[in-house]
Amino acid sequence: MALPALIVFDLDACLWSPEMFEIARPTVYDATRGGVVAGSHTVTLFAGAAAVLRRFLPGGDPQLAQAKVAVASSTTEPKYAAICLGALQVDPERGEVVADLVDLRQIYPGHKGTSHFPALRAESGVPFDRMLFFDDCTYGDNCADVASRCPGVACVRTPDGLTEALFDAGLAAFARGERGVLNLNM
Repeated sequence: MALPALIVFDLDACLWSPEMFEIARPTVYDATRGGVVAGSHTVTLFAGAAAVLRRFLPGGDPQLAQAKVAVASSTTEPKYAAICLGALQVDPERGEVVADLVDLRQIYPGHKGTSHFPALRAESGVPFDRMLFFDDCTYGDNCADVASRCPGVACVRTPDGLTEALFDAGLAAFARGERGVLNLNM
């Protein structure tokens, strides 16, 4: 199966909840709360996102071993996102955090199609047609933006957060050569 060389995840409402603009400064991981304490909120990975990320851990899915992982977020709170990446545990028994799996980061206010993805291509050397992108598209259609401005990227909308089913369907569509915004009907 042809796999992407770079798999890119949005953060807010795709990998985790709540969104960074909704919270106070995050502090530490609290196992009893199952996430990062941020004032009265707790930032937690979606169950599907945690399951997908565990597949990138050493000893996980061997098919994904060659793929690089990137995050692209247009959050207005990049420092909060960095704290959460460094504290959110992918597998509490093993101790790995999300940041341990991320090879490339583009986290700052800006458009993904004009800023984040061109920067990821320049930094990684991976052409757009070898990238797979997952985004919730809550505040705008980032998938359509990336697909139109960065031809060749395969884009998957995750309106309720990343799930294993959407991830697997995205990988399968990528392997079939589908690009642009993928209509996975899930």
